[in-house]
Amino acid sequence: MGDLGRDDPATVVAEYFERMRRGDVSVVDLFSDDAELVGLGGVTRGKSAIGAFYGDSIRRAGPVPELCGPILVQGNRVAAEIRIGFSDGNSMHVMDLFVVDDGLITSLTYFVADEP
Repeated sequence: MGDLGRDDPATVVAEYFERMRRGDVSVVDLFSDDAELVGLGGVTRGKSAIGAFYGDSIRRAGPVPELCGPILVQGNRVAAEIRIGFSDGNSMHVMDLFVVDDGLITSLTYFVADEP
């Protein structure tokens, strides 16, 4: 994780959520150069493309994730159930599955739940 000097997967994911809550586009620095972002039927590959995705999302929608429960860790895999609030007042219920290697996110797959 570079300047933070911590490779623990749970720490990396906690920092991801902290940066997203702040609307900090440096969230991309937590991803490896060849990372994948998978969800909603698509795959975004590479740090540059992921950076563009987050930059656009943060600017347009102002997503603010809030954990619905504990972060679950098994080895280098981390799962988190979240509710994402958006600047327009809408929200999404999402399950995020991270793979973290050497202190960087190599894969983030998100599953969107139907609202009750």
